[in-house]
Amino acid sequence: MEPFNELLSDVHLSEITRPDDPRLGDLSRLLHRTFSDPNSVLGLDRIQEFLAESAADRPRLFHVIVAEVRDSPGLVGASIFSYVVRSNCGFSEYLVVDESLRHRGLARTMFDRRKAILDADAERHGQAACSGLFIEVDSPWRTPSELLASESIDPVERLHVFGHFGFRRVAVPYTQPPLAPGKEAVDYMDLLFVPWGTASQSDSVPSEWVLWTLEAIWSAWTPVAAAAHLERMRQQVLMDSVALVDPLSAT
Repeated sequence: MEPFNELLSDVHLSEITRPDDPRLGDLSRLLHRTFSDPNSVLGLDRIQEFLAESAADRPRLFHVIVAEVRDSPGLVGASIFSYVVRSNCGFSEYLVVDESLRHRGLARTMFDRRKAILDADAERHGQAACSGLFIEVDSPWRTPSELLASESIDPVERLHVFGHFGFRRVAVPYTQPPLAPGKEAVDYMDLLFVPWGTASQSDSVPSEWVLWTLEAIWSAWTPVAAAAHLERMRQQVLMDSVALVDPLSAT
């Protein structure tokens, strides 16, 4: 095994901005190797579509960063995420690391690069910094057993990692709408949030941040069904804020 510092110095991070970038095929294969449920995997065509649509004057700025080992083929990591102008929050669809390079600091490196990009987006829209980041994560207690058996990373371990990064669970039932026509909604996920800046010590997240962020993301994923999914979420978010709780709590 290579020494940690030598390995990390050989990994190069870059942002993909063009929908015709050939590395997107490698990214799609990495996602399918990592996630066993095809309903939770954003298709290559949708990633290309979102890159083509992303622009400074849109409500959602879409980003893809990838990790490569110099002089080696393929990708060893990636993150797909967006900045939502209205909420001044980020939403991350994926942060993945190839199984051969886990536990060596690459996830933290990509996490920090992702935050820097989100802060830069916020500054360009008149904010001091991005207010925080939402992510979706499989619940160890609600994911079907056949999917758990084929996952490439233990979901409890994944929650420990996210907890280490400062994420907490948004205390509201969550269902991921379909990612494309032909895909199904996913009801075994939780929504997590890490508050940044002045909100970093908060035990709750403003309800409008949740709703505004999900409206921008879900409208891109599923334009036809987004309104119905958002209305169900509004019916569950009845107060001005939603509690943030331990991501490892089962309820």
